[in-house]
Amino acid sequence: MPASTIFTSHLVALADDPSVVLPAPAASVFADAVAAVAAASMAVRVRFPVVTAPIWQVASAVSLGLLLAPGWPPPAR
Repeated sequence: MPASTIFTSHLVALADDPSVVLPAPAASVFADAVAAVAAASMAVRVRFPVVTAPIWQVASAVSLGLLLAPGWPPPAR
């Protein structure tokens, strides 16, 4: 499962209206992942206004600190 799928699923779970905040497809897989990470972070901030963490901290929390680790996310079973 690609990282963009994991962050998009968090975005959909947290957003009030996912159809409004889902990022459009980007030009590359990397750009898709970056857009999904940014959108999921914004969804966290909207859902929990007390959270003022920067995007990188939210991405780290969602990925359990393994976002740039080899082999993350684990392959789908």
